[in-house]
Amino acid sequence: MIHIKAFYNTLPELENKELSKIHNEIFDTNESLNDKFLSKNKIIILVAYKESTIVGYKIGYEIDCSTFYSWLGGVEKNNRNHGIAQMLMDKQISILKSKGYEKIQTKTFNKWKSMLILNIKNDFQIKNCYPDKNDLAIILEKDLK
Repeated sequence: MIHIKAFYNTLPELENKELSKIHNEIFDTNESLNDKFLSKNKIIILVAYKESTIVGYKIGYEIDCSTFYSWLGGVEKNNRNHGIAQMLMDKQISILKSKGYEKIQTKTFNKWKSMLILNIKNDFQIKNCYPDKNDLAIILEKDLK
């Protein structure tokens, strides 16, 4: 059974350590997620647990009082294709609507096809594309009203 817990602005040390590990595996980097939060406003961190094990996350922050940016997220590779990313997105959208946000924006890359498809299936609209390093960055937006 998957359950999702929301944290605001920072993570407890255990969650930071586990999420940083998953994040670093997905994005091939070596960084602490809490360190990335320092310059962001009104951060919402959603953590997906399978029993007591962290299997995924979705992190975003406020751009302005009406717009939220869905920034980072992923599901641990052995737990993909079980609807966890969809559960995280549904929870994030529910929280944002309850807080009065009017739209949500995100950016993905052509190489993350499953994320692009998930966004499009959830009524995100492509707003812009541009070359970024060796890939194509794709900006998407969803109206929450």
